[in-house]
Amino acid sequence: MAQIIENAMAGVRPRCPNLVKHYKLPEREKIKFLETPEALHLFNGLPKEISKMLLDGFLCGAFAEDIPGWDKVINYFMANSQIIPALTENPGTFSMLEKIYGFEPVVGVIDNYFIRCKAGIALYSRYEAVTLRASEDIEQLIAERGHCLMIDIGSGPGRNGIDICQRHPELNGAIKIDCIDIDPQAIVKGESLIIELGIKQVEFISTSMTKLQTRYQGSVDYGLLIGILCGLTRPERIALLSVLRHYFKKGGRLVAASLLEQMAEDDLLCGYILRETTGWGLQYPRLGELKEVFEEAGWIWSGSFFEQPTRFYEIGIGIVP
Repeated sequence: MAQIIENAMAGVRPRCPNLVKHYKLPEREKIKFLETPEALHLFNGLPKEISKMLLDGFLCGAFAEDIPGWDKVINYFMANSQIIPALTENPGTFSMLEKIYGFEPVVGVIDNYFIRCKAGIALYSRYEAVTLRASEDIEQLIAERGHCLMIDIGSGPGRNGIDICQRHPELNGAIKIDCIDIDPQAIVKGESLIIELGIKQVEFISTSMTKLQTRYQGSVDYGLLIGILCGLTRPERIALLSVLRHYFKKGGRLVAASLLEQMAEDDLLCGYILRETTGWGLQYPRLGELKEVFEEAGWIWSGSFFEQPTRFYEIGIGIVP
């Protein structure tokens, strides 16, 4: 099961049915996606040949593998973006989020498009919403139990945990945060941050997220799973959540974010560009599926919240029975 999950988070994924449905919309219903300020800025900043191929492909709903000469588009995006080659090499890369969150500068027409589009705004808003909710939850847990062991699964450089420690120094003596990631560059970045900021409550664990049952053995109070489920199919989500449940103590809480079909409805152009230039197989499930997969994996559903204003992400809370 662990290997299936790890394989699912890398490489080209099957075509998402919900995304295919939106690809097949009539051209007249797609025009609105091309008329936004960020889309106009993008197309005006691309070479005419690249701009036309991208526009035509989007309007007819064609997949990259079915468009003659599409390699020209891919090559241009790879050469003139930092985000696209990073995602192509590793869909789980932290470097894209560092730019979207504003921790690293962005240059060029393509990467500025990702910052300004609704999907980019949603990613930043998700970060803020998760950090705020986690801070509130952890304060409550510490008030009840006196201590909190938190894990951030697929943490990258640990921005959420570091932010919580910075915003709430009063919690630092009562919280321990393990950031779990297998990307050595993310860990190097995170460890440099905690040294620079003098944070002693955060530790980085360079182990697969599916192979930590011996380490935790039902000891975790609180967890984050952000940016992982978005590329997994329903069966893969259930499998992963089932494995993770054993890390938490009874009553332990996991906060997990899931991209929704709402993104395809409101920012189809970004979804199209991401898939057809990088092969990134994001999933676009309907609202409500997250509850179902939590429950099928043995968690008690405790409700959800959304980043605002786009509501592209449902952020659910599961509790160990």
